[in-house]
Amino acid sequence: MSFCEQIKKRFIRLSRGQRKVAQFIIDNPNVIATHIASDVGKLIGVSESTVIRFCYAMELSGFSELQERIRADLKGDENKVEQPHPLINRKNVNLLNEVMNRDVASILNTINIINEEQFEHAIKLLHESKFLYVLGLRQSFPSANFLTCTLSSYRKHVKQIQSDAEHIVSQISHMEENSLLFVIALDGRMDDALTITKLAKSKNVKVIAITHSSISSIRDYADVLFTVGTLKTASAETITAAHSLIHALVEGMVAQNKKHYTNFQKDHAQIESDYLYLEKALYI
Repeated sequence: MSFCEQIKKRFIRLSRGQRKVAQFIIDNPNVIATHIASDVGKLIGVSESTVIRFCYAMELSGFSELQERIRADLKGDENKVEQPHPLINRKNVNLLNEVMNRDVASILNTINIINEEQFEHAIKLLHESKFLYVLGLRQSFPSANFLTCTLSSYRKHVKQIQSDAEHIVSQISHMEENSLLFVIALDGRMDDALTITKLAKSKNVKVIAITHSSISSIRDYADVLFTVGTLKTASAETITAAHSLIHALVEGMVAQNKKHYTNFQKDHAQIESDYLYLEKALYI
């Protein structure tokens, strides 16, 4: 039996304040795994002492043990076989509303998980880094490409790391201390992304990571780690939430010096226009 299931069994015996804590844990286990007790209390709207009393009511030694139990649950969820998409085999559903509402729910859940200080730190890193490398393998490759293209329209020195070993070694060898590696790892296979992150970190490179799990092994090497969706969220909705977060991060970076980034974008657009004109003239 998972810890969240144990909470449900004891729910009726908890005090009103403790029930708020219980419901929040059931709905947002990722938040519990990554935030301290006082922050959790603020998010719920109760005192830190209420959070601690909930732990005692569940016969835990304190908040640290609660985190351990929740992380164990999350780790167990990671190893489960992915369930069929909820729309499969269902008839007479309003497909448009159903799918888009699930996307909205995934984004809203991600908003609840994001730490504002971490978000501010991330946009500062994006703004201040001289060289920016983007990594996303397999299922995460399209998201990495989306981030690369978006950033490239606002700033220079943005490179997407390709999946072949030779390219990876070449890119890492050129990384300097004022470089930033942005890792997007939205699937369960993280060994290769983790290895690349470790190599980059050994060169004192800053790391921002977006994953689908708050207990991802990449967290030990990331300066900022964001979790999108939940482990039970379908991959398509996780990607939607990731793209929304990427959009917010880029907007935050631009807000650091809007005039500078706007001017770069205009110059970039002009260069593209001149190139297309020249290319067209060559074929006339």
